[in-house]
Amino acid sequence: MIHEYYIPFKGIGKKTVYHFNDSHLSEYDSLSDEKEKEEAIKGTNDWSWMRADYTRWYGEPYEDFQQLPARKHFEMMLSEAENGDSLVMAGDILDYVSMPNIRYTDAALSGFGKPYMAVCGNHEIADEIPAGSALSGMKDPIQVLDLGDMQIIGIDNSTRTVTKDQLEALRTILESGRPSLLAMHVPVKCEQNAERLNGSGSGFQFNYDGCPEENLEMLRMLEEYEDNIIALLAGHLHYADNSFITPKIRQYVCSQALVGNINKFYIGENI
Repeated sequence: MIHEYYIPFKGIGKKTVYHFNDSHLSEYDSLSDEKEKEEAIKGTNDWSWMRADYTRWYGEPYEDFQQLPARKHFEMMLSEAENGDSLVMAGDILDYVSMPNIRYTDAALSGFGKPYMAVCGNHEIADEIPAGSALSGMKDPIQVLDLGDMQIIGIDNSTRTVTKDQLEALRTILESGRPSLLAMHVPVKCEQNAERLNGSGSGFQFNYDGCPEENLEMLRMLEEYEDNIIALLAGHLHYADNSFITPKIRQYVCSQALVGNINKFYIGENI
């Protein structure tokens, strides 16, 4: 399902940015050994009921379309995103890191013709992602995708933490004053979504009670530079949530790609 949003922002020519997360791909192929095959089948079977539970818990559809295999949804969303200017994959594209999963995403993304960014999720371990693979950007604590009159900044908060080095790098990037779209996996809790995120548990929050000071420092930094921040894209919840995390910055959490959810943003001065 495509969910469309319009974000007016001065100084940007019209851009179309797609965003999805939580595909939880669990693949095997002709090169897989028996253990890899068993792991993939188990992962697929486990998510076949977990994704249904998420939709039921949060009142989202679960009809024939949503029940298509995760792999089919992933391929359909890549095809749809070819219509845009760029794609953000906000974590948990893989259910776990394995060579069959890497081979599959390498093949699927090899034909994708638009700039894209993939940030690390809690199901992906950055150090295990092979250098040179299609998802190798997940290895970087901070990423920048240049789209000319705007940029996309990826932040690895997959362990629900950020480091001082990440904060220093983020500040340097934001000080440029360029319009910036931010992306990370674990969402920010705020007044508008606190009840739902508290119901999901602290594991689904970046700024949970007792979180490291660096997490709170990052949120203060976002508020400091909010005039140049277009929005924050996140994932992890397996349901959709759109909330203001500062007076000017809206956070868009896409519901699970496992059932075919993808966000489509029209961004620019004249949209």
